[in-house]
Amino acid sequence: MIKLFYVTDIHGSNVCYRKFLNALPIYGVDVAVLNGDLLGKVLIPMVEKPGGGWECHLMGMYTEMNTEQELADVKKIIENAGYYWVHQTREEFEATKADPKQIDKLFKHAAYERIQEWLELADERLEGKSHQMYICPGNDDWWEVDDMISCMKVIKPCDNLVVDIDGHEMVSCSRSNPTPWDTPREESEEELAVHLDELCKRVTNYESAIFNFHVPPHGYSLDLCPKLDKDMKMSAEEKIHAGSQGAKMVIEKYQPLLGLHGHIHESRGAQKAGRTLMINPGSEYSEGILKGVIIMLDKKKVKDYVFTQG
Repeated sequence: MIKLFYVTDIHGSNVCYRKFLNALPIYGVDVAVLNGDLLGKVLIPMVEKPGGGWECHLMGMYTEMNTEQELADVKKIIENAGYYWVHQTREEFEATKADPKQIDKLFKHAAYERIQEWLELADERLEGKSHQMYICPGNDDWWEVDDMISCMKVIKPCDNLVVDIDGHEMVSCSRSNPTPWDTPREESEEELAVHLDELCKRVTNYESAIFNFHVPPHGYSLDLCPKLDKDMKMSAEEKIHAGSQGAKMVIEKYQPLLGLHGHIHESRGAQKAGRTLMINPGSEYSEGILKGVIIMLDKKKVKDYVFTQG
């Protein structure tokens, strides 16, 4: 039997990533899988004030920092929420506001820097240890992230691959069906269905296989999220299914032992599709809460699973 720890959608949160690494020896897991989205979504300028100190707008509030300690404290809040920061003079800030290309450049620099720090930290922590760690990006992650993962010594990439986990073939996919946010790895339902089917055909034993898809299958309890109105505001009462028809098709067709999914943060849970146990651990990364699931796998069945939070 092996113990697998699965986490998804940490979106740049430093504290969640470090909790993930710290959990491996605490839970005594054999294999850890981090399934995108890895990147954060917000860059916050820390602007120098006349006469000293800094200022910024954080979570809709104006914030002043007058000492190095106050600056460090706010940076930690930013990093733990999954945001990025950049130091700027007032002149640099005003010039950047008028230049979308410069904003994009600063954002990407900060995002790549954090991903590289994460990867190097994992390599350092796991070298010589028995834990195996796989990373698959998600639909929010730029394609360059794959190249960064593939350059590491200990961490193993798994996107678009079939990897062996103690006799279980795990096939992974970072892509998603279309979303309202036009993210980097979206495909039409038709394209995604073809891609997933071709990927799953490479598996030789579905009875013990793991389908690690960032997007959950459509129409199950794992893909329910609030409906958005025309102004992209979430409904407090109405929910819709936002998962993939392609993912639904291949899971129901091939009936793997286990389906691992994320993408829809609000739909933490487990559900059966025929013989397949599907799990979405959910995400509360912006609160600094790491949600995950520990799964005990025998050769041909899931012995047990436990949701984790902390």
